[in-house]
Amino acid sequence: MRSPRPWLAALAAAPLLLLAGCATEGGDGDAASQSDDAAVTSAVADGDLAELAVDTEGDAPQITWNDEPFAEGDLPFRVSETQSEDVAAGDGDEVAEGHEVQARYLAVNGTTGEQLLSTYEADETVTLDLSNENLFPAFLETLPGRSAGDTLLLAIPAADAFGAAGNPQLGVGADDTLVFYMEVVSSSEPLTSATGEAVEPEEGLPEVEADGASAAQITVPDGTEEPTELVSQVLVRGEGAEVQAGQTVKVHYTGVKFSDGEGFDNSYDRGEPAEFPIGVGRVIPGWDEGLVGQTVGSRVLLVIPAAQAYGEAPADTDGATAPPAHELAGETLVFVVDILGAY
Repeated sequence: MRSPRPWLAALAAAPLLLLAGCATEGGDGDAASQSDDAAVTSAVADGDLAELAVDTEGDAPQITWNDEPFAEGDLPFRVSETQSEDVAAGDGDEVAEGHEVQARYLAVNGTTGEQLLSTYEADETVTLDLSNENLFPAFLETLPGRSAGDTLLLAIPAADAFGAAGNPQLGVGADDTLVFYMEVVSSSEPLTSATGEAVEPEEGLPEVEADGASAAQITVPDGTEEPTELVSQVLVRGEGAEVQAGQTVKVHYTGVKFSDGEGFDNSYDRGEPAEFPIGVGRVIPGWDEGLVGQTVGSRVLLVIPAAQAYGEAPADTDGATAPPAHELAGETLVFVVDILGAY
């Protein structure tokens, strides 16, 4: 069953690739586990990040250890505190706390020597949202004050990465050090509302008044024809990158019912944007189809027929109406969505 909040189901399924693990509250068992981790860490001397370098001669960078492939070094490579080494200095905009940083990176497991993650094979960047307190503590502490164009090596202990839980999805154990080679491509303040060129909407659509700071005012004029197909109307055309299926989008939105204009949900009342994967079936189909291909910074009016929202209302059976599958089943929905980011 889908929630009327279209991102809710998505949060549980979103891949937490660069987010810190949440500590489990508990009693003696947790203390014993932490003690065991500390004992393992103390049994291995800290590695020296200065012994590592980056080979950029091939198609993708490779981390080396004393001029040999990292995996052929004297594993495990482990540190008890985050270490960083500058590879090259940039001269771009300074990274500030709370910025959104576009970066390229390569990550290696210091225990096994195996490559974990890389943006280079796909020739892409990722966004590190420094306003997200769940991002690796190492990134939150190390990146502010650097400049766009900087490249660096980072050795990150478990405590500043996934925590004691590790990340089984990636094959990272509870005491594994992560080694990153990172390029800071750009840094900017995060968007808080749509910004770009205003677009005159087609006639016959719901009317919108929006200031980007509070829930949009959406009016469905009397006589407005209810569409039978999805309407995705750009109201403000942003200048950012196109949203791609599989990305996580950050949005502010307002939702009302077409039938009576009654609001049923908005992100502004919660005081923060919503984030969810797009284009992969984690939200109602009208969101997936209507937002993929739009540009970051855009404000989009979505008018979504029931079939692409929460389904049609159940038909009468022997004079009795079956309970609806969802409280919004059978409703055409109207959303105004500000696309603030896509990662």
